[in-house]
Amino acid sequence: MSNTMIAYSGIVTIYWMLPAVLVGYWTYTAIWRLYLSPLAHIPGPRLAALTSLYEAYYDVWLGGQYAFKIIELHKQYGPILRITPRELHFADPEFYESIYAGYSQTRRTVREEAFTKFIGLDHSVFSTEGHELHRQRRAALQPFFSMANVRRLQPVIQERLEALMKRIEEHRDTQRELNASCMFSALGAEAPDFDAASRIAGLASLKGVHLLKRIPWIFGMLDALPAALVGLMMPKLASFLAQKEAVKEEVSGIIAGNNQGWQDKEHSTIFHSILASKLPQEEKSLVRLSDEAQLVVVAGSHTAAAVLDMITFWLLSQPETLRKLKEELRSIMPSVDDVGTVPLAKLEALPYLIAVIKEGLRIEYGLVTRSQRIDPDNATIFKDKTTGKDWTIPAGTPMSMSPLMVHDNEGLFPNSRTFIAERWLGDQGKGLDRYLVTFSKGSRNCVGQALAYGEMYLALAYIFRRYGGRDVIFDDDVGFLELYETNVKDVEMAADFFMPVAEKGSLGIRLKAYNINQN
Repeated sequence: MSNTMIAYSGIVTIYWMLPAVLVGYWTYTAIWRLYLSPLAHIPGPRLAALTSLYEAYYDVWLGGQYAFKIIELHKQYGPILRITPRELHFADPEFYESIYAGYSQTRRTVREEAFTKFIGLDHSVFSTEGHELHRQRRAALQPFFSMANVRRLQPVIQERLEALMKRIEEHRDTQRELNASCMFSALGAEAPDFDAASRIAGLASLKGVHLLKRIPWIFGMLDALPAALVGLMMPKLASFLAQKEAVKEEVSGIIAGNNQGWQDKEHSTIFHSILASKLPQEEKSLVRLSDEAQLVVVAGSHTAAAVLDMITFWLLSQPETLRKLKEELRSIMPSVDDVGTVPLAKLEALPYLIAVIKEGLRIEYGLVTRSQRIDPDNATIFKDKTTGKDWTIPAGTPMSMSPLMVHDNEGLFPNSRTFIAERWLGDQGKGLDRYLVTFSKGSRNCVGQALAYGEMYLALAYIFRRYGGRDVIFDDDVGFLELYETNVKDVEMAADFFMPVAEKGSLGIRLKAYNINQN
């Protein structure tokens, strides 16, 4: 037989063997996942246990709907649920802190790789998988995000708030609408001119997260391509990547010594925290600083802004809630001219203001995409209170619990989708604190929550000491605000795209500002 014939015969053999090998692999995988896996006994749809395409159908094809499907599945299967071939989800708020555990000498937690890579900031503290490295990186950021530093930042936050108040003033009695969603995003991102187009672009980039979770390697490829080409290929990511490049350029100047402006700032910055930390030199590289700075920009323009959005809507929808808040603010600021003179610590002591913020945090959810935790060393025991059965979860299993399962629990929060600030007052309110999981819990909770709280305290004091609503006007108010073509659908979550996203077509919370004589 000639060499040509032998080669041809080999190709034909491979051609026929390849499908057989693939079928064999798929068959083995199916048998393993359905019958032999340590998770095979966990309740849940067989299709979800068999393939991650089940999740992809709801999140990629239907657009961020798996969070709602999981709620339905829990009603069918119980409080422990297998939602992918590898991941378990829970519906018991008492078990939340067992998943999202704090630092411990005997227990460490790591993140699921798929969750850490899809935002394209692989070297940030958010995307750090390993327990020890995460602890070190987080420690370097703590000085910047500490409560003490947030209080030192009060003049900086107030400077941005003055710009926001000026913008509201410019719109009084002009019949021009104000987009509160854009204003609050601007406040968090230090961009007073943040407009609707920028907000829409930001939301567009969020809507790609479920696809990116499945192809996280694409960021490495996009970084190597010209920005103009990326904009043509993936317009939804163009604004995020352009912002990332701008941050990288600024950080590069700092490292090279060509950008000294940050050193002259009176307040501490994230660059101060990292560069002054005890991290090894490789942890202070361009890519590390850039990713961390970009994370601050992204988080700053979404988290507190979304909660302020929610609170503004409900305050202007519920006059009695607004009246109580304004009365409390007036108790420490007798005149509207006192706004800006009250220290942050004094605002932090106002019970009703705290209650309003907590209710806003609860009803808005925060980060809603499942944030898995893995204990690589120990099995975890979950007790089903409805049946009394103990479930043993093997070490290395990704576990999660959506904030929807906690914040919408009717046993903890009756009428959960109604804004009721009073539920957080008194001893009853103190007992609910452990169930407020907007910033997550444990060793990987949101490092920037003190800054977010500071922005919310000051923003609400600035706006609602000076402005009332159409039915709630104090004698020294400079004007009042009114919702414009906005309803509850503009604040209710319709899809999970990392953050809660309202129904398609929503333009956010829109307002009009009036002088008192227009009442």
